[in-house]
This record gives sequence, C-alpha cells and structure tokens, in this order.
Amino acid sequence: MTELALRYARFTGRHPIVLTVPRGGVTRAHLPDSQAKAHLVTALLKARAASGEELELLGAATAELNAKRRDRLRRRVGAVSPVVGLINNLNAWENISLPAAYHGSPPLERVAQIAQEVLQRFGADPQAFLARLPDDLDSLERKIAAFVRLLVAAPELAVFDALDEGLSREESARVSGFEAEYRARQPAGTLLYVDIKEA
Repeated sequence: MTELALRYARFTGRHPIVLTVPRGGVTRAHLPDSQAKAHLVTALLKARAASGEELELLGAATAELNAKRRDRLRRRVGAVSPVVGLINNLNAWENISLPAAYHGSPPLERVAQIAQEVLQRFGADPQAFLARLPDDLDSLERKIAAFVRLLVAAPELAVFDALDEGLSREESARVSGFEAEYRARQPAGTLLYVDIKEA
C-alpha cells in the first residue's frame, strides 16, 4: 500500500472534496472553485482542518496535534501560492531569507547560495533581483521569489497553487521548470499542483 503525503476531505460548500496524495510523487488536483482551493491550501499550510474538513498530513492526524507538533508539521510544507504573499516593505532577499533568519536554519550563507543558483537558472541577475521590492517585481518574478523561498525551507510537501495564473505562455513554460528544480533538491519530496477545474 502506498504511503500518503496527505488525505483531505471537505464536506461543506457545493461540492464535497476527497483528495489523497501519495508520498514522493506528483499529483494534480483540479478543485471546483476558488473557495475550495483556498480552503485546501490554507489547511495544508496551517496543518489544521477547518469545520467540515478532515486532514491527515505527512502521517499525522492534524485534529490530534498540540501546538508544538503542529508547528513542526507546518515547517514540512511549503507553497508557491497567492495565499502566501511576499511582504511588500521587504526586498526580495529579505522575503526569501526571513524564515531562515527567524528559525536559525539553514545558515544565511546557504540561503544566499540557493538564491544565486536558482535565480541564475531562471535567467535573473541575483544581485539586482534580490534588491527589489515586491511591487517592483512582475508576476513571474514574484513567483520565482516565492519559489526560492520554498526551496530554502526544503519542504517535504511542496504545493504549487495556480502556478500559471497571470502568466503568458512563455512565462508558464519557464515556471514549468520549478518541478525539476524542486525534485533535484528534494528527490523524495511530494509535489501537489492545485488549480480550478475549467468550466
């Protein structure tokens, strides 16, 4: 039997949702509407199910977690998502490095190395990119900054929420490289793409 990275169920709203995601693979979930998608991503990032939801995440029944265990579990999940925005008054480097500075891991030298490698791979000049504020970044660049922040955190479960939204076809082709980059750095990691079903 395949070990699951998550099992999620939502019984409120117009459409019931049951989602299972096997560990170590790539899953694409098409949810019925933006509200359902936001509920799922929020539940995963908080490691907490809302009323009318159930969530088992990385082997843990989230309803049974105390605050300390929930916080540890949350650190094992990352997302590139409109739900997780960049802080407007911090430049790209500060946004990328803030979680590491707060938690003390990884060292900031390692954060800088990851940022430089990934930004160069996606065609950005690291020095210029990292000095810019989020309002000075276009939609693609904001997603790249969020992706670098995700890689720094090295999550076991990476959620790509509406990754193509707001991007041109050429830009979408560029962000399609996120999967290979994540996989190269987290070979055993689990990837979950979430989007809305097309009408």
